[in-house]
Amino acid sequence: MYPPCLLFIERVLSDLRIRVAHALRSAGFTQTEIAHHLNVSQAMVSKYLAREVELCEEMDEVSSELARMITGGKGQQDILLYLCQTCFRWREGGKTCTLHNLPHCTVCTHLRSPDILDEKRTVTQTIKEALAILEDVPQAVKLMSEVRMNIAMSLENASTPMEVAAVPGRLVPLHGRVTAVSDPEFGASHHLASILLKTKNKAVINIKYDDKIRSCLDVLEFSSTGSWDESADVLIDEGSFGIEPCAYIFGRDAVEAALKVTKIAELL
Repeated sequence: MYPPCLLFIERVLSDLRIRVAHALRSAGFTQTEIAHHLNVSQAMVSKYLAREVELCEEMDEVSSELARMITGGKGQQDILLYLCQTCFRWREGGKTCTLHNLPHCTVCTHLRSPDILDEKRTVTQTIKEALAILEDVPQAVKLMSEVRMNIAMSLENASTPMEVAAVPGRLVPLHGRVTAVSDPEFGASHHLASILLKTKNKAVINIKYDDKIRSCLDVLEFSSTGSWDESADVLIDEGSFGIEPCAYIFGRDAVEAALKVTKIAELL
């Protein structure tokens, strides 16, 4: 495992530090002052300054800007923002790909793809709309299990839990209503993510399961199954010793799943 961010730190950042150290020394900074600004030891600065710097227009441009920001008294936040933006730009542009030497890799471009970012915003917004639906129906709190509820929705063609959004901390009962303690985030529920990935559904809400819920599912004619391999509106987990039964309500998106849950709640 050698992620691009680690490659940037080990091979690109060290080169930038050497170039910035030389630029700051030329500007009259002492080795101690340079060490402070680069967050390294004075001994490391001494090694940096003993190194010869090869000409590289792109690296020189970035290191010069970093040195200018330091000499100009810019704060750490501004400097880190510029550095991280540069990292993303180089990763998206393929600069780190040549160093990584991983054929056909699309990790960096996938992470920052405008289409992916737009889809992520759509998913989190849809979950918020679904939450509003649940919060608007007081009876929905009756469906909350001992382990609480949550709602999750995946990106198209999701393959990892980090491509599934859910509510961190789960949904909790507050003043007689289902309430989210925070905004949805990707990677917030590995449990619900694993269920969506295994069943190849798009959205899910977990609720408690008992005979009353079973009757509601029959009245609403929601299909149900206890098998991961069967397609249905609801996946039933009968539970076991120390594990309460629960039902997973699926939908084509989070809003559809929430509407199904409210239909069940209104029958209780």
